[in-house]
Amino acid sequence: MKITHIIEATATGTLSMAALLANAQVKRGHIVSVIYSARSETPREFNNLFDKEIKLFQVQMNSPKEKLISILPLRKTLNSLSPDKVFMHSSFAGFLGRLAALFTLNKTKFLYIPHCISFMRKDIGQFKKIVFITLEWIGSLKKSSYIACSKSEQLAIQAAIPFRKCYLVENALDFSSVPATSKSSLTNERTVITVGQIRLQKGPEHFAEIAKAVRSKDPSINFLWVGDGDPPLRKILESAGVRISGWASKEQVWAFLSEADLYLSTALWEGMPVSVLEAMSIGVPVVASDCAGNIDVVDHDKTGWLFNKNADAASLIIKAFSQKELSAEVAQNALRTAKERFNLNRYLKDMEALLSK
Repeated sequence: MKITHIIEATATGTLSMAALLANAQVKRGHIVSVIYSARSETPREFNNLFDKEIKLFQVQMNSPKEKLISILPLRKTLNSLSPDKVFMHSSFAGFLGRLAALFTLNKTKFLYIPHCISFMRKDIGQFKKIVFITLEWIGSLKKSSYIACSKSEQLAIQAAIPFRKCYLVENALDFSSVPATSKSSLTNERTVITVGQIRLQKGPEHFAEIAKAVRSKDPSINFLWVGDGDPPLRKILESAGVRISGWASKEQVWAFLSEADLYLSTALWEGMPVSVLEAMSIGVPVVASDCAGNIDVVDHDKTGWLFNKNADAASLIIKAFSQKELSAEVAQNALRTAKERFNLNRYLKDMEALLSK
C-alpha cells in the first residue's frame, strides 16, 4: 500500500506521533512518503526521525503566504505520488491537504488527524471558534475521515462536523525507545518538570504561579521547563525562578525526564499529551490541569492528580513530595496503565483496522 503523510506541525507531540506511525507502516511493508513543512522549532535531526526508506518532500506551510501558495505544490506532489491513503497531521495540514486534493485522487482515502483540532482552543472567542468550524466544513468538501487522539477531541469533532466519520485512536508510545532507567519513587533531587513549547496553550503563566507558590513553602523544590518559545512568556517563567533548558533533542528530553521527580502539566487544552504519556512511561508521577486531553490520560488519585486551581496544584505537589510511598504507588499505576493502554501495538492495530476498511 502507498501511504503519504502531510505534516505541517513538525515539532512536539504532533511530530512524534506522525513519525511513529510512518516508521511503523514502513516496517509493515507499506511504501511511505512524507510531505512536511519546516519550522524554527523543527528538530535539527528531523530527517533522522524517519526510516531511511521514507521519501521526504518539503512544502512550506508556515506563514499565511506560504499556506496560500502551498496548495498547488501539495496538489502536484500528491498527484505524482498517487497514494492509496493520505494521513494529514494538524488542523492546517488537514485543511490545506484536503483543499489541494479537491476534484482529484478520488480513489485515495484521506484520514485527518488534527492532534487537538483548532476549535478546541481556549484562547479564542466565540466568533473565531465559528470561523475555525467553518473552515473545517470547507475542508470537508473533500471526503475524508477524522481520527481523534482522545475521547474529548472525538466528542468535540462529532458535535461540530456531524456529517463526517470520526474514529478514536488514542496516542501511544513505542516502549522500545523508553530508557531502561525509570523512577519508582521520588528522590532527593526534588525537580518538577514539564516538556513542550513555551506558548499560551501550555499555560506557562500558571506554571510560573505554581512554582512561586511551591517554592514559597519549600525553596528546595526546583522547576524546569524543557523547551523554548514565546520570549515574553519565557521571561514570566524565569522571573518565577523556573529554569528553561531551551530546545532539546529527544534523547535530551528522555534524560531530563529520567532525572525529574514530578511532572507538571499546566495546559489549557490538549488533544492527548504525548509528554504526559512519556512521563508516565518512565515512572514519573504526574500533576495535570483538568483540561481536555489531560482528563483522558490521568485518572485522578490513581494514575496521577488533576487540578482546577493553581493553589490546588501547589498543594498536590507538596503532598507528592511529602508522601513518597503514595507517589511511588501512583507512578507505578501510571506506568502499568501506559504499557497496557498506550502501547504501540494497540495503536498500530487500531490504525491498520482503519486502513483495511
